[in-house]
Amino acid sequence: MMAKQLFLLLIVSTSFLFAQQAEFLHDQVLEMGKVSKGDVIEGVIKFKNSGDVPLELESIKPSCGCTAVTPDKMTYGPGETATIPFTLETKNFSGVIRKNIRLNFKNGEKKTHIIVVQAKITTDISISPRFINFQKVKLNPDTTYTEFFEIENESDNPIEIANIQSSNAHVSVYPSNVSIPSGKSHLIRIELKPKETGRQNGQILIESDHKTQGELSIPVFINVRS
Repeated sequence: MMAKQLFLLLIVSTSFLFAQQAEFLHDQVLEMGKVSKGDVIEGVIKFKNSGDVPLELESIKPSCGCTAVTPDKMTYGPGETATIPFTLETKNFSGVIRKNIRLNFKNGEKKTHIIVVQAKITTDISISPRFINFQKVKLNPDTTYTEFFEIENESDNPIEIANIQSSNAHVSVYPSNVSIPSGKSHLIRIELKPKETGRQNGQILIESDHKTQGELSIPVFINVRS
């Protein structure tokens, strides 16, 4: 009985002696602050192997294809600090986002750690409403139907809207270009002169000198009845 107890004690002592531990050098949530839509978030995941034997990563799995993690190696010796870069594309997001990065270890006291990358994606150019709707329009060549949308510059610099045009030949846009100072907005007029019946959906295409929002579009839904 005594021999069995000594054997178990030896196993526990050995496990403690050679324990592997990933000691993260930052909070579980990496707060990246405000980021302009379209910019790429860059950061690093840092942890230290506080154990006595090498600590090996089995896999790193981001929760979204927008996130790329690029470790230069997967095994870290005792006392070694890992610095693993990551990037996160923001062009398809707005508002507050939270993206997970799951680190799975082959050994260690805890096999899985989840790091959360959080940021608030701000939009320098906002458009309201997000679509133009010409529904139940009657076919009358002498009638012009009018709608409006607003382009707002929420950045700290003036924005040059170089070109605003419609993909539909029956839809006109006024003005076709405009300069919008910081913190200001401009109203854009859309005119439809129906020439035929049926659905004639299209888009309003907007080109600006903004570095990440240089090309924007607004859907236009048209249904002309006789």
